[in-house]
Amino acid sequence: MSTSPAAIIAVALPEVGYHEGRNPNGSWNNKEKYAAEVPGQAWVSDDGEPWCATFVSWLALKSGNADVYPRTASCSLAVAWFRAKGRFSEFPSVGAQVFFGPGGGSHTGLVIDYDDTTITTVEGNTNDNGSAEGDGVYRKVRRRRDAYVYGYGHPDFAQGPRRAVEAKWVIDGSTVPAPATKSVIVKAGQSLGAIAAAAGVALSVILGLNPQVKDPNTIYPGDTITVPAVPGQVPQPTNPGPGSTPTPTPHPSNPGSSSGYPGADKFGPGANNAYVTQLGQMLVKRGGGRFYTVGPGPSWGDADRQAVAAFQRAQGWSGGDADGIPGPTTWAYLVSGQGHNIPAASASTPAPSTAPFPGNVYFHAGASNRYVTQLGQALVRHGYGAYYKVGPGPQWTEADRQATAAFQRAQGWRGTDANGYPGPETWKRLMR
Repeated sequence: MSTSPAAIIAVALPEVGYHEGRNPNGSWNNKEKYAAEVPGQAWVSDDGEPWCATFVSWLALKSGNADVYPRTASCSLAVAWFRAKGRFSEFPSVGAQVFFGPGGGSHTGLVIDYDDTTITTVEGNTNDNGSAEGDGVYRKVRRRRDAYVYGYGHPDFAQGPRRAVEAKWVIDGSTVPAPATKSVIVKAGQSLGAIAAAAGVALSVILGLNPQVKDPNTIYPGDTITVPAVPGQVPQPTNPGPGSTPTPTPHPSNPGSSSGYPGADKFGPGANNAYVTQLGQMLVKRGGGRFYTVGPGPSWGDADRQAVAAFQRAQGWSGGDADGIPGPTTWAYLVSGQGHNIPAASASTPAPSTAPFPGNVYFHAGASNRYVTQLGQALVRHGYGAYYKVGPGPQWTEADRQATAAFQRAQGWRGTDANGYPGPETWKRLMR
């Protein structure tokens, strides 16, 4: 079957109105029909876990598009999958997988249409309010410029989708003229970030239009900066693509080795391999040592994510381009020694916390204390806020347990090691 956006949309639309199961008390329980039909994901329904990404995987499988969408229950890993293929951007397309929340890790759905200001989606595990932890499959209309919209993964369809470029409809693969640009003169006290905001685009877009700017934090009154003539119009997606990847050199610790990007599947929650160690070692050399209280080592941790994000921000990248997951360009910059080092810690970039674990007695049904609040805040900071409809707060709730269990599984733990109750190691990793 030839892959196409029409095929997956045809499967998605009849699912609108489907609802997950209920507990004996009437509450929704995340038990649904999709996970059991997606190889390797039956546990999502068995454990009553959020199923929005699994729903998209099911749509891809049933529509003959399995090879052009990631098969995963993790929104974050799906973002990394598209990034590794150079197919992630801030622009929608029909058939694209849209991602929401910090780093795209909170929620996901399928784009079935869009215009200049909105996207129309089919999403699993949501509700009328657009929650990332809802009760069924809904057709939603969302604002494209909503801060909750993180970006889009574009499947490599045999039949190209319509894609939004420069706020116009085009056919994917056709020649698109670059938008008109204009020049602005830097005023006293004006930053490059402020110029980008006034132009309605990301800082990385301005940097792409102004290769003469080597340090985004150093511009002077009287400098000439090129910006899009029409606010919000950009010549290409802002995430560095294959064309912007510098030619890497062999890794200094192994001159005979290849420095090619090993792939997104080598990084992120649950990853454990030599490339994670190599990444950490390179980040330490570029000023990222303060993020590591232990390591670097082969097991991916939040220290790796924080250090990668700091390095990406040091290059002037922001938003989805600084999500803490290394893509081909980040990897090539690190291996080749190009780009800016991570700046020293300041009051605005504190070192990781090493707050001691207070003890199991503080985390259980009926518990109410400041440590539960601290746990919930750390979980939100790490991207697990979708589990909280209210809070976090001092009263232990099922949301705390589910968010903790999701974090533990992201570390690669299973069984009693991922039961949703924090122990010393869970606490240490969350408090970084």
